Amino acid sequence: MSDGIDFLFKGFDELSKAELYDVLWLRDRVFVVGQKITALSEIDGEDPDWHHLLAYQHSNLIGYARLKWDKDPVKIGRIAIDTPLQNRGLGTVLMHEIHRLLGSRRGFMHAQAYLRTWYEQLGWRVCGSAFDEADIRHLPMERP
Repeated sequence: MSDGIDFLFKGFDELSKAELYDVLWLRDRVFVVGQKITALSEIDGEDPDWHHLLAYQHSNLIGYARLKWDKDPVKIGRIAIDTPLQNRGLGTVLMHEIHRLLGSRRGFMHAQAYLRTWYEQLGWRVCGSAFDEADIRHLPMERP
């Protein structure tokens, strides 16, 4: 537990129906409604191949990330903090939990370009050229 946040880290088959519903609902609010990413791009059919990090505060899902745990480097995606709670430091708490899970393992992600400085402050570095994904500018980033 950190800053009143409880974390669960589960494989897809370990998620309850309620947890999966909460994850999809949160991702819909953040990515589809908030960032106007189409549901086709958001629900990509890959969730069964990932592990899921759920962040709860007072029994409410407030944050999420998915990690392709069997890859080297570990691929991280769908990092999300519920829209009304953004810009309060909760994303940093979530990223610290991701770092704790990674331990000495390397990480890789497609980071939204406007968050570059924030990710760099957390120890990530750009490792390639910018590109568009879901009509949003992204950067490949790694955590060595």
